[in-house]
Amino acid sequence: MTNALFEQARTLHHAGQFSDAAQLYRQVLARDASHFRAHNNLGACEDELQHWEQAEKAFRDALAIAPDEAPIQHNLGRLLHKQGMHADAEHHYCLAIQLQPDFADAYFNLGRLLQDTRQLQQASVMLMKAAELTPDAAGPHAVLADVFFDMNLLPQALAAYRKTTEITPTDAYAHFHVGKVLETLQRPDEAVESYRRSLAITDTSPTAREALARALAAAGRHQAAVQSLKECLEFTPGQPVAIHMLAALGAADTPDSASSEYVRDTFDRFAENFDTTLEKLQYRAPQLVQQAVTRHYGEARADLRILDVGCGTGLCGPLLRPYAASLAGVDLSSAMLQLAEQRHIYDELREAELVAYLASQHASFDLIASADTFCYLGRLEEALLAAARALKPGGMLVFTVEHARQQAGYVLGEHGRYAHAETYLRACLEQAGFVQALVEYGELRTEGGVAVAGLVVAAQGPDKSRIKAG
Repeated sequence: MTNALFEQARTLHHAGQFSDAAQLYRQVLARDASHFRAHNNLGACEDELQHWEQAEKAFRDALAIAPDEAPIQHNLGRLLHKQGMHADAEHHYCLAIQLQPDFADAYFNLGRLLQDTRQLQQASVMLMKAAELTPDAAGPHAVLADVFFDMNLLPQALAAYRKTTEITPTDAYAHFHVGKVLETLQRPDEAVESYRRSLAITDTSPTAREALARALAAAGRHQAAVQSLKECLEFTPGQPVAIHMLAALGAADTPDSASSEYVRDTFDRFAENFDTTLEKLQYRAPQLVQQAVTRHYGEARADLRILDVGCGTGLCGPLLRPYAASLAGVDLSSAMLQLAEQRHIYDELREAELVAYLASQHASFDLIASADTFCYLGRLEEALLAAARALKPGGMLVFTVEHARQQAGYVLGEHGRYAHAETYLRACLEQAGFVQALVEYGELRTEGGVAVAGLVVAAQGPDKSRIKAG
């Protein structure tokens, strides 16, 4: 009778009727409390129902009876992993592997856990083992490709993404990332074809259409890039990234600044990969800002009221914190701010448009710092005047912009960012009333293997009587 009831429960379980199956598993256990498979399957049903405490109890009850059952160790590991209990989850994954050395799912999920905790080298070892054990399964190859990409092992990432597309030709994500790696490797023509394969599967993806346009532009196929963006706007009218990129390609009037919608949309989508992407690009703007601050203030004394404008994920935060009695950050992207909050560096974080926020902060800060935020503004007069008003008398503004060599004013590049001429920058600073402006040259990052030239500005705020009325 017990076995028949267990099989009935399994039938419901496999049909996805988890609540009914759980009820029958409990009836089995009421008759035979030593039935470890019923405990395990009950845990699996409770897991599906998101009853975490009940699921954990059931798995642990099963292990108390059968501690050498690798699948149960693995199931408990998965449950703990989902709840963010990484150390305990890793322990149970490892036990499952010790008990069953060919347990592909345990290697795979341990690899994912190590990826989640940024132990990328160890993650790659586990995922390669999972891929070796299940060569026809797309999952291990796909996650391994992501890990290789984060490690900046681009040829290995490309091979793993391509293997994923061979196993699952309809995987739009894998085709897209083949294109992304090829674009990073400066092979735009090949990237175009991969982005097109991705769009042939999911033709409404604005991200893929924007990437296709970017690759077409990099390949010198300007008109095709413009056409791709126009098609993007047919699918998603008003899409802010496509509108901005059309202007960047010269197919629409150049706006005075990137729209708030463009900045928010771009960085909300970019947030999760922001830090690792900039690491690949040898991003140095935060360090250049810190060096300028150190030159002016000398030894850090934690006595300044500081604002980090366009703080993003908080890359400047740890560098500014030693100088700060209080440290605030402002950004348009809520996704970026969530990551900045996880650093536990800032005393206050605000979601706001930077000029409007600065205009609301009269004589509030000793130091306003900004790494690569003003490159999303073309005209700087209003922003610099607002910054001047937000500084206490004698306060400092330190920021970076991209350098427009032999250009008057500012120019919008095909990448969607503005570059500024030094003469224009100095004129705007003077107009806003800044004094003792020091403008230095620096390399902000690499792009396509080429250093991006920047200007690092450190300017002392005016006496309030010198600020011109707006």
